[in-house]
Amino acid sequence: MSPRSKSTRRAAALWLALALSVPAVPAVAQTATLSPNEARMAAAKLLSEGHAHASIELTRVLVQRDPQDATSLILLAQGLRTTGDFKAAQDAARQAWKAAHRDVEKYGAALAMAQALSSDNHKTRAQLWLRRAAQVAPSDATRARAIRDYQFVRMANPWSVNLSFGLVPSDNVNNAPRDNTIVLGGLVFVDPTAVPLSGIEISSQARLRYNFNITETHRNYAALSWTETRVVLTDDAVPAGVEDGDFLYQQLRAQVGRDFTAGPGKPRHSYSLSYGRIWYGGSHLSDEVRADWNSTFTLPEEQYLTWSADIGYAERQDNDVRSGTTGSLGLSWSRPTADDGRLTLNAEAGRTVTDSKTLTHSRAKVGLSYVLGQKVLGARTSVALSGQFRSYDDAVYGPDPRQDVSASLSTSFLFTDLDSYGFAPKVTLDISRNHSNIGRFDTQSMGLNIGFQSVF
Repeated sequence: MSPRSKSTRRAAALWLALALSVPAVPAVAQTATLSPNEARMAAAKLLSEGHAHASIELTRVLVQRDPQDATSLILLAQGLRTTGDFKAAQDAARQAWKAAHRDVEKYGAALAMAQALSSDNHKTRAQLWLRRAAQVAPSDATRARAIRDYQFVRMANPWSVNLSFGLVPSDNVNNAPRDNTIVLGGLVFVDPTAVPLSGIEISSQARLRYNFNITETHRNYAALSWTETRVVLTDDAVPAGVEDGDFLYQQLRAQVGRDFTAGPGKPRHSYSLSYGRIWYGGSHLSDEVRADWNSTFTLPEEQYLTWSADIGYAERQDNDVRSGTTGSLGLSWSRPTADDGRLTLNAEAGRTVTDSKTLTHSRAKVGLSYVLGQKVLGARTSVALSGQFRSYDDAVYGPDPRQDVSASLSTSFLFTDLDSYGFAPKVTLDISRNHSNIGRFDTQSMGLNIGFQSVF
């Protein structure tokens, strides 16, 4: 960094401070005069050699000389953190951030603040400052360091917060059938409200998690999540009496669980128990309890095999007959591909049992997803394809029980080069089609999801 201008009086005052404050350091004591830049270099050398207190005294003189000296403030923050004065270190780093004009200064100030906060056990705030550091990093190498530090702090932080938002323009926000006629006993009925409606889904999700009793082989956790989806209808032909709020979906879920392993290279296991409440259209729809288990096995050549199981009970508030038990078993396998991408295959079988003949069914699902190794249009690209078969136990709508075959295709583009503070825009195109032997359950939809995703 280029030297700052100084007056003769300030130079004399600086030398006097050096002579009185750090007499035990020969390299400094023997210097007749030091420019501010030389003094900063000396302070940095003192700090790197373990003389934190001497470095602090020297940088205090520099800051007294120029309260807007961002570099000296950064060095002061680092020295104060080294001596355990975390609050003062945060104050100095904050002052450095305000005084900084260049990216390299802002980066150093953000990094110093993150280190002071982390040492003071404020891990979540430290992560926010590391995102700032990554945003203003003057080079790829310094950005990589900020990201590496972020990941380290995240692993050490017992608290984690995950936020997601999305906008989904869709031509069928109400999941209406393609045919709104119903045939019962040879009579044909028409439901004028069961028509596809165009609109925009606004989705948001927040999840707060706290890890405790953490060791090298296990950790327990408690989590609370909130999910909400609002609909803004844009269709000109909305049936009378239908409003945006009729499609409001909200869910609150509390969860406790445990992640554990027998050691390095051993399978990783996780189980949890959760309780959730669901509202639809502003009305209390259901209360649910659920237990989950999954195990992941590491195979040769960076392959992974995961199996999962879950069982839950839903108590419906709209109609008790609809209350019942749902369970499933799943298996997935993933492997790297030759183009540095990743291929995942998955399968799932499930069963729902209730007193309602319209809900009790068995199902099977298979899917494939592929994350491309090379960017497409500057974006990390993934493609997912899935198919599902559902077979209902009882004949309700005709002589034969209902059977559905559905398929969905999803393509996502994550524009990592456009990230801001570690969040990049993500665009996902979803196309789905459900074919049923009961015409009223034939549906198709297409939606474009626009949101953001963390890239580190």
